[in-house]
Amino acid sequence: MSTTQLSQDQLVRSRKNMAVLMQRLASVGNGPVALAVGCDEATISRMKPEKFQQFAEILAVLDLKIVPMEMRCFNQRDIEAILHQAKRWMEHVQHVDQLDEE
Repeated sequence: MSTTQLSQDQLVRSRKNMAVLMQRLASVGNGPVALAVGCDEATISRMKPEKFQQFAEILAVLDLKIVPMEMRCFNQRDIEAILHQAKRWMEHVQHVDQLDEE
């Protein structure tokens, strides 16, 4: 039974962190991970249920999330500002020829 005191948002984030962690570990395999960190595969297998869950929860408490290396993270306020500016500009465009004007 879990005795965590995470907020609902933190619980959701920790589940997402755990899912990404487990998906990536499944795709790579325990062997390469164990070799890279200097332990045996059995150690990685034993860590999966409890230690990886704790790690996912720690990341959630620290307001961090696991994302693949090819992903990029952006500040939500920055993206909202860019979208707002783009929408305002597009309100003024009535015809494609306007895009070519200087």
